[in-house]
Amino acid sequence: MFRFLTDETDNREKSAERIAYLEQKYGIVFPEILRQLYAKTDSGEMKMCEMEIGGRTFVAANLVTLEEGDMDFEYAADDVRDEPMCNFIPADWYPIAYDNGGSFFYWCSSTQQVFFVDSENVDEKVLIAENPEAFIELLNNSVAEAE
Repeated sequence: MFRFLTDETDNREKSAERIAYLEQKYGIVFPEILRQLYAKTDSGEMKMCEMEIGGRTFVAANLVTLEEGDMDFEYAADDVRDEPMCNFIPADWYPIAYDNGGSFFYWCSSTQQVFFVDSENVDEKVLIAENPEAFIELLNNSVAEAE
């Protein structure tokens, strides 16, 4: 189901607890596909995915993890709610994945769309997918060949 994962593991119990905490903290509801994803992993490690969208290439290199770590959901979500990033990232956007340069893919909790924001040009927001399911499909279909 998640061909872009490096490894799958049973993480259902831990992820369900963490998602419940995050949903309460942020007043959001995680999409079912993200619940399924985090039930299979929380390492953040994934195969490099290169997506061609509108003539541009976007790279997803790592998942945002649920548990505390180098780049976890809570840290990344709180970081964009502080100055100066709160001026650029809408309050209903939550991190899903990122590239090797620190640019993020965000899920919009109100519209369900997934956007990319380049850390070098935070004013530009690129629509990547209409919903998290389409984003996961993009990742599955864009695993880089050279591994």
